[in-house]
Amino acid sequence: MNNVFAASFRRGGPLPLHAQIVEAFRKAIREGHLKPGDRLPSEPELVARLGVSRATIRQAMAELIAEGLIYRYQGRGTFVAPRKFEHPLQRLVSFSEDIRSRGMEPGSRILFLGQIPADAEVAAHLKIPPGKTVLRIYRLRLANDQPVGLHDSYLSYLHLTAEELEQVGSLYALLESKGIVLAEAEETIEAVAATAEQGRFLNLPRGAPLLLVSRVVYTPEQVPIEFVRAYYHPNLYRYSVRLRR
Repeated sequence: MNNVFAASFRRGGPLPLHAQIVEAFRKAIREGHLKPGDRLPSEPELVARLGVSRATIRQAMAELIAEGLIYRYQGRGTFVAPRKFEHPLQRLVSFSEDIRSRGMEPGSRILFLGQIPADAEVAAHLKIPPGKTVLRIYRLRLANDQPVGLHDSYLSYLHLTAEELEQVGSLYALLESKGIVLAEAEETIEAVAATAEQGRFLNLPRGAPLLLVSRVVYTPEQVPIEFVRAYYHPNLYRYSVRLRR
């Protein structure tokens, strides 16, 4: 952070003050002086330390948020965003594998784990009769102890305990340790608005954009083993796919 405060900002130069501040923060993030999860000073602190007006700070912060370089958690402050992971759609990976590949530590908090009757949507995805008992696992997912997503998973033909899941951490690793082979998945991606509950867990305002990834995971025998709705903070993921003509 010190290199940002050591930067000189020229009034009346070719770039307006807010653009100079944005570039200083971009450089600090690019060079690793500011790391994912680092908390930025408050607006009044930035005003005092950079010697500019509050309006200039707000304009610079808004631009950095729009670029996905930083994000705000209501009531907690402003943080450097995780590096957007270029996630190719051809490979099935777990959340834990994904987060570790970025050099961050995955974590989770179990919000609910128990047997429930499958509703019509869950039953259709898992190819079971509506009302059949499934295992629901609802978790807050963390990266370096920061909440980044919510996973709402439904599994058929399985019984797991919270203790087992907490000990292993990764649901996919736990399933594989039980001899269940995860072969492939179908995935859909869409933008949705955060509900009040989702916003509370992810420290976002109600109606904030979220990335919803819905996935059905299959065994080699084409038996659907899991249906999951994963709601992610939009600063975390960027999906890519290679197209041919």
